[in-house]
Amino acid sequence: MKLLILYAAALFSALSITDFDTAVLTVTGASCMEDLDESLLERFRSYAEHPIDLNTCGRSKLLSCGLMNAFQVASLLEYRQQTGDILSYVELALIDGFPEEYVDALRHFTILTLSDRPPGKREGRAHHDLMLRRAVRTNEGARSQNAWGAKYRFTAGERAEFFWGTRTTYSDGAIKPGTLSAAFYGRRYLGKVVLGHFAARFGQGLAQWSGFSMSPYSGVGCLSRSGTGFSATGSMTPDLCGAAADFSLGRWTAGCGYSIKERLPIANLTYTSRSFTAGFTATSRAVSADWRIGIPNASVYGELAWKKGIQALCGVMWIPVYGTKIAGVCRYINGEPEVLAGIGAPGLDAIAAWSPSQARAMVKYAPALPVGQFKFTPALRMAAKHKDSWRFEGRGELQLERQGWVLHSRLDIDHCSGTSWLVNAEAGRSEGKLRAWARWTLFKVENWDDRIYVYERDAPGNFNVSAYYGKGWSLSAYIAFKPVRRHSFYTRVSYISYPWMTETKPSRFEVKLQYQLSL
Repeated sequence: MKLLILYAAALFSALSITDFDTAVLTVTGASCMEDLDESLLERFRSYAEHPIDLNTCGRSKLLSCGLMNAFQVASLLEYRQQTGDILSYVELALIDGFPEEYVDALRHFTILTLSDRPPGKREGRAHHDLMLRRAVRTNEGARSQNAWGAKYRFTAGERAEFFWGTRTTYSDGAIKPGTLSAAFYGRRYLGKVVLGHFAARFGQGLAQWSGFSMSPYSGVGCLSRSGTGFSATGSMTPDLCGAAADFSLGRWTAGCGYSIKERLPIANLTYTSRSFTAGFTATSRAVSADWRIGIPNASVYGELAWKKGIQALCGVMWIPVYGTKIAGVCRYINGEPEVLAGIGAPGLDAIAAWSPSQARAMVKYAPALPVGQFKFTPALRMAAKHKDSWRFEGRGELQLERQGWVLHSRLDIDHCSGTSWLVNAEAGRSEGKLRAWARWTLFKVENWDDRIYVYERDAPGNFNVSAYYGKGWSLSAYIAFKPVRRHSFYTRVSYISYPWMTETKPSRFEVKLQYQLSL
């Protein structure tokens, strides 16, 4: 009977997300890649290479991976306990809290391993990943600058993981110990133990949220956060270093940690069910209570904290029909109230925010249109924000895809101190052993306040968002070659010139080489 239901559901399924970037935006809720950061994107690339097994992963690992919220984890575990292994992503889309588009995005970062053994009793194979990076940059009329980087990651199935990474920059050539982080995931009562650098994210982040957090102005999905608790980190700029652990007692999770670097003790107690979750977090700097209530087609969430004064947040996420989200949030942060509201629908994301010191609005419309054998995706993004002065941003994009080949163009027009614009076009292949991209960019940005940020394709572990300023053009090429499963080679070459500047600005040439070994 279960197989018949899945077969019938598959007949009506239209899962279609094939692009890594689109999958990341779907899971995070961000409206564009420029809203992300290096550590977040690197985590998703790591999951793409070594996916999370949704049939074997324990509760602690599922929560700390950041791919789903506490409600989704509880719903997934209950379904696994009642019916056994999840047989396909079509079946996953039938579980409460897993809409089809989100499940489609999860395909990039998860797997579904089938076995006769009970869930949680299987061991995944171990993986070793070693990455070596070299970059050289030359500014016209100046000496070449060098940068190095190395990263190592070990995972023992769903039981343990270890991160180490270090790097130098063009401005700082000193080699440092870098990031060291290890986690062991237990069974039954022990959730996890984390040693070295770690992340701690709880509730809506009013009392404790280490590292990068999505801006609530980025999209409807960013109005609500999902705390991951204590977790290992591969970030090159970690906030906390020490030890942390959490323990599971039925629906209760208790955790504590201490950061030697910050001299910061952290404790948390959380209760989680399919329709209600509540937590209490305390550090030497703040205390808070957070909650989330699930009701039919909606959830209400909030947090109340004391952190050098009262901090408060309350929000609602309503799904009136399948695929549509309407959200509203009221915040009181650092003595200032703020109201945010947004709507999300297939191809549409819009948000508006107001406080006594600023006003913001953003709308993005990006429908996916099949045109014969091609997938045609136009996108329009408009944003306005006012703090000291108004800034207006407009962006139009066109993308054409067919059998792994992609043609993409983009036009930005921004106005703040003056009017700036940028146009680029790129073509490439996103599938196969050899993936290659070439991009051409032309820009005119005469004031620093009008600078335009653009996400650039780069090797894994390199989050490249360039701030374009001046009048000029640039060329870049990116090549990823994976001849066999264990070896990957990456090259990025870029050149930028400013021939139309009134004041001379030197051109810049950069080459990046990267090798990755996976065992």
